[in-house]
Amino acid sequence: MSLNLFTRSTLAITGVVFSLGAVAINPAHAARITYDFSGYFSGPDNSGPLTGRFSYDEATEVKTILHDYTKLFEESEGRIHPPWGGLISHAKRYKIDVIEFSFIDQVYTQADALREIYFSIFYDSDFEVTYDYEVGEILSWETDDFRFSGRGYREWVWTVFESPKPNFFDYFHSDGSVQFYRVQEEPTSVPEPSILAALSVVGLAGLLRKKRVKAQLPD
Repeated sequence: MSLNLFTRSTLAITGVVFSLGAVAINPAHAARITYDFSGYFSGPDNSGPLTGRFSYDEATEVKTILHDYTKLFEESEGRIHPPWGGLISHAKRYKIDVIEFSFIDQVYTQADALREIYFSIFYDSDFEVTYDYEVGEILSWETDDFRFSGRGYREWVWTVFESPKPNFFDYFHSDGSVQFYRVQEEPTSVPEPSILAALSVVGLAGLLRKKRVKAQLPD
């Protein structure tokens, strides 16, 4: 009788624990974002492909409204509108903390940067701030040997690669814009403390059951 009661109690505890666990399983995803970038450069002495990779913590995000014409548009009953693009131009900027880039038989990293490295994504929308309509990306990174910087035309922006101090004799530059490709990575799941506690309770219940059964067995 006592054995059956203990078995039912163990099952009840286990059921409650796993019921709580089903609610508590919300893996903490690592907020690391990674991009590959590429392009092609030309210069008087060298030319070739550009390849690199960088990553940042999504928590470094800074949102900025570049311009907002919605109030002016509404007050003018639609007569005043930006000369191009949407009513609202906005951006998200991230601080890059890991970067690697190969250029003319040398690998450059964050340690070569003259100042902080940033990656910005620009958006354009009407009436409300949304992050659906992307109009370009800019990598801001300068070293003693090169720089990545932004260019723009109307609402569109892009990244170029060039000599840090352009001059006629040794100027090199990217042919067209630098392209960025987000790397799809599997999120890193971290077990919730409640799950670890639940597993401990289950293990303890099993251990007590084994000892109770052993104690009731005839010698």
